[in-house]
Amino acid sequence: MFAYVVYGILYITINFFRLIGWWRWTIEGIERLPPRDQGGMILVMNHINWVDIPAVGALLPFRYRLSWLAKIEIFAHPVAGWFFRNMDVIPIRRGKRDLAALDAAAEALRKGAVLLIFPEGHRSRNGILQPGRGGAIRLAMQAGVPIVPMAITGTEHGFRGTLRREPVHITIGTPYRIDPLPDNKIPADVMERLTTEMMVKIASMLPPAQRGPYAGLVEAATTAQIG
Repeated sequence: MFAYVVYGILYITINFFRLIGWWRWTIEGIERLPPRDQGGMILVMNHINWVDIPAVGALLPFRYRLSWLAKIEIFAHPVAGWFFRNMDVIPIRRGKRDLAALDAAAEALRKGAVLLIFPEGHRSRNGILQPGRGGAIRLAMQAGVPIVPMAITGTEHGFRGTLRREPVHITIGTPYRIDPLPDNKIPADVMERLTTEMMVKIASMLPPAQRGPYAGLVEAATTAQIG
């Protein structure tokens, strides 16, 4: 209940500022989201600034209320730890294979959670896509849920940009599923391929200058489709 109340207050507040035209935040592709009554899903998106999270939370329909993974350090303070846990945020040790966090996330997904994951693992700050990691792939396979690729632009200047009414835009791509492997064991080469495919889907929705190491792959895929 706590999470719904806090989320609702933030949702109404942010969308009020959007309604009066102060925050120029827009989204496209909502119709591509999997129906909410079909269970959990993983949203994968590039990460520029902390503003990305409230932007996604406010722009998605309220029934797609977010859960997300966050570095365990922010849970160190008792008050902050209590708040984030009650907001359905799952602590994870970054840079390590935190099996407890992954199991908790998989269980939440099976129960219908909408889990936001930033596969880059950290904020780029400049908007240029960084190399991705495969945690979302492993979770999608483990929980049997679809992956929804998304891309965000315009949050490079964080809250200051919001005050300056800089436009923020989110694009939702086509959801897809990953076929499970025996015992969910993913060979390194398969994980690399699946991770690259996921990142290319995100990169294809970004401006060419922001596609980072995946720019060439997006261009090659586009050329192949045209051909």
